Parts: sequence; C-alpha cells; structure tokens
Amino acid sequence: MKKTVDSWGFEMASKIVSTEDDPNLPVFTFRFWIITVLLSVFAGTLGQIYLFKPQTIAVSTLFILLLSYFMGLFMARVLPSGILNPGPFNVKEHVLIVVSSSTAAGSALATNILAVLNLYYDQPLGIFHGVTLVIASQLLGYGICGFFRNLLVYPKRAYYPSTLSSVTLFESLHRKGEMTKNLQNFYWTFAVGVFFWTWFPQWMAPTLIGISFFCIANRNSDVFTKVFGGVANNEGLGLFSISFDWVYIGSTGLTLPWSTQINSFVGLLGCVIVVPYIYYNNVWNAKNVTYMSQNLFLKNGTSYNQKKILDADFTLNLTKYQAYGQPYYAGAWAFNTMGYALGISATLVHVLLWHGKEMWAMIKTIRFNNRGTDAHSHKVDPNDAEYDVHYAMMQAYPEVPLWWYLALLVVCIGYSLYFVIAVPTQLPWWGLLIAMVMAVFLVVLTGFMYAVTGFRFPTTIVVQVVGGFMLPGRPIANMYFTMFGANTVSQSLALLYDLKIGQYLKVPPRAVFIGQVVGCVIGAVVHYGMNEAIIQNNRAVLLDNNGDAQWSGQNVQSFNTKSVTWGALGAQLFGPGMTYQWVTYSFGLGLLFPLPFYFLHRTFPKIGFNMVNTGIISWYLGNLTVGINSSIFTRIVLAFIFQYYLRKYRSEWFNRYNYLLAAALDSGANIAVFFVTMTVGGALGKRVQFPYWFLNPNPADGVFPDYCTNGLKK
Repeated sequence: MKKTVDSWGFEMASKIVSTEDDPNLPVFTFRFWIITVLLSVFAGTLGQIYLFKPQTIAVSTLFILLLSYFMGLFMARVLPSGILNPGPFNVKEHVLIVVSSSTAAGSALATNILAVLNLYYDQPLGIFHGVTLVIASQLLGYGICGFFRNLLVYPKRAYYPSTLSSVTLFESLHRKGEMTKNLQNFYWTFAVGVFFWTWFPQWMAPTLIGISFFCIANRNSDVFTKVFGGVANNEGLGLFSISFDWVYIGSTGLTLPWSTQINSFVGLLGCVIVVPYIYYNNVWNAKNVTYMSQNLFLKNGTSYNQKKILDADFTLNLTKYQAYGQPYYAGAWAFNTMGYALGISATLVHVLLWHGKEMWAMIKTIRFNNRGTDAHSHKVDPNDAEYDVHYAMMQAYPEVPLWWYLALLVVCIGYSLYFVIAVPTQLPWWGLLIAMVMAVFLVVLTGFMYAVTGFRFPTTIVVQVVGGFMLPGRPIANMYFTMFGANTVSQSLALLYDLKIGQYLKVPPRAVFIGQVVGCVIGAVVHYGMNEAIIQNNRAVLLDNNGDAQWSGQNVQSFNTKSVTWGALGAQLFGPGMTYQWVTYSFGLGLLFPLPFYFLHRTFPKIGFNMVNTGIISWYLGNLTVGINSSIFTRIVLAFIFQYYLRKYRSEWFNRYNYLLAAALDSGANIAVFFVTMTVGGALGKRVQFPYWFLNPNPADGVFPDYCTNGLKK
C-alpha cells in the first residue's frame, strides 16, 4: 500500500472510530420518534431564545447527546418489550436522535428577516409565508449537499475534525458498555449543580456574569467601562473580568484544540489593542458615536433613521439620502466587519497553502458510476492510500438516491420563486437563482475547509457584498439574497457534517437524511413561534442599543445594519475613497496575510510558523466588539488548564472526564436558561424583576451589574 504522510490529522479518525457494526440494529424505533420530537421542540425553543441573548451562543451538541442518552436508557427500561421497546437503546437510534435534535436547535436566518421586517419596517410577515419561508430556506441546503458527497463525505481526508469529540463520546457510551456508575455520578453532580447555580447570574445576581475588580475600585471611569467592563451587551472589552456564568463561558475552553485556542488568543489580543485605538483616535468618526453598537448613527452620534432615506417601497432615494446624511458604524463594529472580510480571504489562502495537496488528493478520489447517482460511486479499493474503511463498511446500506436531493431542491426552489414573486421582497427571480449558484460554489469551497481543518466560517458577508453591488439601493432584497445564499451554505455543511458522523458510526444514510429533514421541519415551526413571542413581549428591549441582562437585539440589529449599509449604500460607504473603503480592501489584504508565515515556515521549519492560522486570528480580531465579553478571560484560563495542562500532563483524567464535564456543565446551564427564560425572563409574558441588592445593582444608580459606570454614553 502506498504510504500517506498524515501531516494534519486525518489518520486520527482510524484510531478513534470503531470498525464494529451490526446492520440489524433498529433505527426508527418508537423511542427515536418520541425523544426526537421532544428534544427537537426543546432544542429549537432554546436555540431561538439564544438568538436574542446578549451574547450569541449555541445549544451544545454534547448536551443533546448526553440528555438523549439518559432519556433513551430510561425508555428502554420502563417500556414493555416489543414494538415499543425492541431491545437495548442502541448507538444508531441515539446518533439519529442527536442529528435531528441538533438540526432543530440551530436558529434559521429567515427568522432574522422576520424580526427586522417587524422591528424596523413595521411590516410583519403573515404566519403562512413566515413558516413556509423558514422551512424552505432551511431545506434548500440539504438539496444541494447531496451532489457533493463524493467529494466532501466519502473520502478519508474529509474527516471533519470537530466530529471526533462527539464520536468519541458515542463510542464510550455504546461500544464500551453503558456509562459506569462513577461516570454517571460525575455527570449528574455537575449538571444538577450548575443548573441551580445558573439561576444566580441569570436572574438573581447578574454581577456574577463578570466581576470587574477594576470597575469596583473605580465606579466613575468611562475608560474603565470601555476596557474592563463587559457584563452588559456592548458595554466594553471585558479585560480581566472573572465570570461565574457557564452560559457565557461555554465549553469551548475545554473542547477546542490548544492550537486553535492560541490563534484565537492572538486575535483577541489584537482586538484589545486596536478597538480602543480606533475610538480614542476618532478613526471613522468613532468618538462621536457610541463605543460599541450594531446600529447605525448620524455623524453627531444620534440614531440613524433608515426610513428617512427610503421610498415607500423601501428602496433607496438618493435625494433623501443626500439631504439626511450618511450613516456611521460604531468604530468597533466597523473593525469587526473589517476582520470578517480579512478572515474570509485569509482562510481561503491558508487552506490552499497548507492543505492544497490534500484537497487535490480528495478530488482525485472521485468516481462516478455510469448512472451518475453517487450511489457507492466512490472508490473502495483497500490497496489505495485514500481507502476509507468506514465508507467501505457503509456499502452494506442503501445510499440516498440523487433524485431525493434533486426533488427536495426543486420543491424548495419552486416555492422560493413563488415567494419572491408573490411577496414584496425587492428580490427579482433571477437574483434568487444567482444566490443559489453562489451558494453551490461556496458549499464546495467552505466544505473543503470544514472537512479538512474543522474551521467553519460564516459566508454571510461575502453574499451581502455581492448582493449589495448587484442590487444596489435595496436593503430588503439584500436580506433575502443573503438568506438564499449564506443560509443555504450553512445548512449544506450541517448535513455534510451529519452524514460524516453517520458514516463513522454506521448509521444508514437514508435514515440520516430523513432525520435531518424531520428535525429541520420541527425546528422551523418552533423557531417561528418563539420568534414572534419574543418580539411581541420584548420589543423595546430588542431595539435598545444595550438591551439588558436577559435580552438583546444585537443579532437582529447587526443583520439590519448590514442590509442597509451593504444593500442600500454599498457604493456610497464602501467604494474607493469612501468612509469604509478599507473594509472592502480587507478582502484583498486577507489574500496576503498568510503568505509571510508560509514562507517563514519553509525557511525555518522547526520554529512552528505552520501553527499560525491567519484565518482564525482574523475572525477573533473583532470578537470582543459585540455582546457580553466578561467571560473571555475566564475562558482563556480554562483553556490553559484543560487543553494545555491536563491534556498534556494528566491525559488519563482528560480522556476520561474532560468531554463529560463539558457536556454536564452545558446540560445544566442550557436547561436552566430555558426555565429562567420561560418563567421569569419574559419569553412568554411579563418579565419578573428580582429585587435589587449588592449583586444586582440598580442601573438607575449609574452602574452596570459589574459596577462599571453607565452614566457616560460616549
């Protein structure tokens, strides 16, 4: 056999993933359907709640994995044997439950459009068009990804590094017997503990979200607020704050590889240096507007009323625009946008430089049968260096016919064409088709990167830029163009990821496809309902620049801002000689960013320049310019403890407990957020304010919950 040098980790899967399989294990069991529906509703509700949180967070897959495991064991023990209980809870139905529920958990970009239309245009979309739009936009990506399984699922080199932690946990739970009593006690101790603890920072004592000793020492310094504050949305950089709220700390410090952590730290350091420099040197008129915000402002710092530059059909009126004046970003948000632009092209060049040979090797493995159905058409020769034993074992199961994906794609595109014609979207039918063509290209490009590096970057800004220059003066059209382009890519990558997990754990491909579609439809309905309920009960807070400790409109504000700036005013703001021209130039600069490190590594191969990932650094350059930032320092400390020290010097403990601890903490925090939000947080009714005390100071006293001053707005 030809020897392949594994310089980036794809051989790791062969050491972690079992080659055991029992094709007779049942998949679509009664347990699967009950747990899938319950968890999909729960995870979809939680995912939509998180969209409106001060810090953007996601429902943890490890949390869903562990919770569904215990639910499956419970049902296997209490249900009578037979059709309701065909035997022990098995790995295949477990994987399928997680695939479906995690699909439902991801918030749909279409709900951002619905929120923007409601909050900023007073044009709420009706329930029929709203629900069907969410469903169709989510399923478009599934229709596309089926055409690229040969390239992005079957090959050994397409190993999706981020799947391995979940696969490892599945293997531990099922291949090696049930979780031991000791591990169960470990899990439940931390899960229950953090569940009760989370009520304190999330409701009773928000100071615990981030304790800033600098602000406690000086409660009147606006500079301290901007640098050390971070417990409130858009408050500050949160430097050296200590967080005791796992909702915002999250499990990334425990789960992301140390090399990724180091690159992110470099980007964060750059953010801490550059953002204050931009503000205090008045770059981009930064000192005349608020320090951090996702909204738009006039030059004097007052809020920008986008309706004053739009006609009745919400298209740009240049005469009104010239009379009213140009909008300005907060300086931090302009830098955030610049970092994203830099990151996209830097990631592209980085992957081509470091993994170009591996990508070409993947392309060469493609084989189409004479019908072109993709059904087991990838080569499975065991004497070939690209041979994947897991794909070879999948020959025991019928592949999903290409016509399934094609039929789904045709139905979704057909409905989307109807929608853009029947509803005032400003988007012409040909604009939809161009967005879809663009999505196909981006699926291949970003799918390569995701499959071989595990780094998945959002493509939103690229689609917004293209849509803005292609359809100038149409902010609403830009939102729909972005949804049909970028959201389709995101959904395609999600299904490709799940198909790879299915391949690793030998779940029938047709079952994975059906599970994804079921989870997507349930999640779409839940997302729409929760979206409407949250907007109805928290409208004023969602429009506020800072929001509060429970709710924030930062994601919706950002989406609206980008649709106006790129969609209506792209040439006026980002063209040559304009205020934000360097944001556009950053796309070109990103192409050059990885080159010095690549050539330095070629010259000095032992120093470690190959560990520098300029794409990750670029993404994190703007990471602290939005949301709640008081958890960052705590996350860095945890990363050092777990991913560096424990993994290196206490590897036995790390391998046994690390991912279980992450899952336990995520589980308790996720469930607590759900109950806090539903009972006292105002998701479905009036919010209950906890009495003010030392760890819940009254904002009327001039301080944020971390005791940084809130009295100065500039």
